[in-house]
Amino acid sequence: MSPHFWNPSPFPFSRGNKREEQYVRKIIFMKSNVEPFPYYRRLSFCPTKNLKYLKKLNAFVGLFPKSYTNEYLYHPDIYQIEEDIEVKIHIPVMGKILPKPQVIPWGIKRVGADKVWSNAQGKGVRVAVIDTGISFDHPDLEKNIRGGVNILSPILPPYDHNGHGTHIAGTIGAVNNTIGVVGVAPQVSLHAVKAFNKDGTAKLSDIIKGIDWCIDHNMDIINMSFGFNEPSPTFREAIKRAQEAGIIMVAASGNKGTRGRLEYPAQFGETIAVSSINEENKISKFSTIGGAVDLAAPGEKIISTWMNNSYRELSGTSMAVAHVTGVSALMLSKFPNLSTRDLITFMKQTAIPLEDASFYSQGFGVVNASVLRNSYR
Repeated sequence: MSPHFWNPSPFPFSRGNKREEQYVRKIIFMKSNVEPFPYYRRLSFCPTKNLKYLKKLNAFVGLFPKSYTNEYLYHPDIYQIEEDIEVKIHIPVMGKILPKPQVIPWGIKRVGADKVWSNAQGKGVRVAVIDTGISFDHPDLEKNIRGGVNILSPILPPYDHNGHGTHIAGTIGAVNNTIGVVGVAPQVSLHAVKAFNKDGTAKLSDIIKGIDWCIDHNMDIINMSFGFNEPSPTFREAIKRAQEAGIIMVAASGNKGTRGRLEYPAQFGETIAVSSINEENKISKFSTIGGAVDLAAPGEKIISTWMNNSYRELSGTSMAVAHVTGVSALMLSKFPNLSTRDLITFMKQTAIPLEDASFYSQGFGVVNASVLRNSYR
């Protein structure tokens, strides 16, 4: 049956019913090559709340009556329907507050970023940080902030009231000035995509909305310093469609210190999965490892920007992800015409293997920016 002639009102009760109803958030992905209007018209007969269409993902997110099972919402043009889940950022134990005279953190030196700033600093590369927001008035960040979105409250700026997103942003692209720290790519364009609240918690649907925003605004790289254990077909579809749009996605392996399955989205083959190392070139004890790991990067005792114009030392695979994101920006600024696939392959081929670590824990090795010293366009 043609979707244009699909029964428009198959739902168990109408808008006029006074029955008290509980609501649940659902994520509905249309097939990528179909028009959304016929299904949107069908949804107009359903008492939804906060229904939003994500045009780049061809998906709907909204609150639906709990009694409306997926069978009620099914349509031939639907690819996947899924209930929302909660995602929480791992907030590591915070280290000392640091003084303001500028230092180059050990992780920046370990990936060789400081050796290539005369050739590449990430200028013109658009990096989205899907996180708790960014403290965009921080003196070490404000020159590199180029915009963003507050998924939770679209009328408000994506300001960080947690600290995690600001810390990640500093490692990626803190400005090379006379104070605080300097990031891997000190001239990168940072975009704050605030999907996590001040407690470090997000709805998966809000993360998916953030990915849709990134595609729509032509981001080059997405930093995903978060993870969760539940497989999600709709999230996988969002990741696949972002990859098709040419976006590099970098994700954390996890902080459970286990061997086996990585957290999502690092488990997905479309992302660069990152584990953590310490200053002794050892895989961090907290780092989740497994066959899906692609690269390793510094993740212990990482100094970076924090709220209230300050600086903090944190540890976690979140911090390792930020180093790989920064190196990706350096390489993309050096080779802007390189395809996403070729750039990722180049990063893996030029990584430096750890002598006493298996492929299972480090992938191809520690991400290495210093190769750009001898690279020419």
